[in-house]
Amino acid sequence: MTEEMRIVRGAVLATAVVTPVALVVAGVAAGGKGVLGAAFGLALAAAFFSVTVVAVGAAGRIQPDLMVPAALIVFALKMMVVGLLFFLLRDTTAFDRGAFALAVVLGTCTYLTAEMRFALRARIPYVITDDQDGAAG
Repeated sequence: MTEEMRIVRGAVLATAVVTPVALVVAGVAAGGKGVLGAAFGLALAAAFFSVTVVAVGAAGRIQPDLMVPAALIVFALKMMVVGLLFFLLRDTTAFDRGAFALAVVLGTCTYLTAEMRFALRARIPYVITDDQDGAAG
């Protein structure tokens, strides 16, 4: 398993830990539609950030110079997809939008905090040298 996948797994698990609390609060505040909105918001936040970690990690394994362009392209594509999703769901009554919005914020904060924690503890080299340079120096 790559370090990126370990980071994603840890961040998704951290988001899953806060999910029951968010669902209960959303259920008490807005009923079944609140639970559905909160679940959708948490899933969207986790998926949104997981795609970035996996795509940038894959680009880095192919060629480290591709990491920034990959991050920018993935971000632009995700913004288009999320924008289209919000446009299509603008008049929905299937779930509570307030619970959805708060769950997205909670999911984002939880996921990014866990991602930073796991990334800082991961043993990912940030300086890559050529074998020949190491032998000569």
